[in-house]
Amino acid sequence: MIDPGWEGKVQFYELAFGTWIAYLFLVFMWERLFRTKHDGWRYALITLFGASFYIINHYFQLAPFHNLLINSYTIAFSMVYYVILVRPLEYSFIKKVFLFLSSVLFTIVYITAESIARFLKDGRLIPGVHIPEFLFLLLSFIAGIFIILSKRHHK
Repeated sequence: MIDPGWEGKVQFYELAFGTWIAYLFLVFMWERLFRTKHDGWRYALITLFGASFYIINHYFQLAPFHNLLINSYTIAFSMVYYVILVRPLEYSFIKKVFLFLSSVLFTIVYITAESIARFLKDGRLIPGVHIPEFLFLLLSFIAGIFIILSKRHHK
């Protein structure tokens, strides 16, 4: 079904590390920079949808149809980002365009965080220092717990 020769270099530890960082950035960007608060499920859904790019970049990165697949998925992500975060707001058209374009910034932060994990593991960020994959997964697991606990509503 899936040709193993299509598999790319993207690994799960990179996804795990990038996900919690991208989520925190998304919340920070919308709530602090844009001063617009959404329900938490909206941020989680956008982050989850962004994380699902992993499927394409891990299993289909070297497939002959990768560009079609990634471009189609990018369009779908952009539409979901707009519908979930931008469309419900009562803002001017210009402000909505600006808010929609923030999806690019979210994507850049996500990819940068994943790249940092890869570079640290490979010893390219700090020459000669190789951080084991499991440390990225452990840190990501702990970060996820703290994010969930911080979002609890105290009564």
